[in-house]
Amino acid sequence: MKFKLILGLLLGLLPAVVLAQWKSVGKADYNWGPFLVYSITLSTETGQYQENQRPLMLTFTFDKQVEGKNFAVTLVREMESLKLTQTDTSVWLKALQRIFPDFSPQDQLSFIALKDKSYFVLNDTVLDYEFEPEFAPILTAVWLSDKTNFSKMRDMLLNQQNLDNEEPKIERENIPLDEENINPQLPPEYPLDEQPEVVS
Repeated sequence: MKFKLILGLLLGLLPAVVLAQWKSVGKADYNWGPFLVYSITLSTETGQYQENQRPLMLTFTFDKQVEGKNFAVTLVREMESLKLTQTDTSVWLKALQRIFPDFSPQDQLSFIALKDKSYFVLNDTVLDYEFEPEFAPILTAVWLSDKTNFSKMRDMLLNQQNLDNEEPKIERENIPLDEENINPQLPPEYPLDEQPEVVS
């Protein structure tokens, strides 16, 4: 039964990935001190972005090892900080913690938002969960909305910054880099020592 469900999901999603002609809109690097954690690329079919545009793809290319469950916690906390939804985000957290493995350097995690659904692809594998329509605008708002905590990153992704022939880089500020956090679990602005229990 589970095999049929997964097969049906793959058959339903893969055509959207194959048929989309992705063009990059912008790219930014997320750094923790001197360490590159991941690069993120925004892509659309036109190479341009308008608010709520679909289809849309955000691709994370990891440069450091990142624990999947911590990455899920970080994403959901950033989504909650925007206060754009009354939805119980614990459902999303459980789903993300279940489908995200630990990420290794050079792994690519793509989030693909369509008009009526969204999902993640890790390298060439569609992850086994389809999100409802409300999820995509809240997740993409973490980087693309006017309320984002990452305004510099937003400008880079939307190609609105002036670059002097340098790769865009975002650095985490006010965080001392010592032996204890030399291998960060991920960005944004929250310490992960207060994270909820990991879903098994």
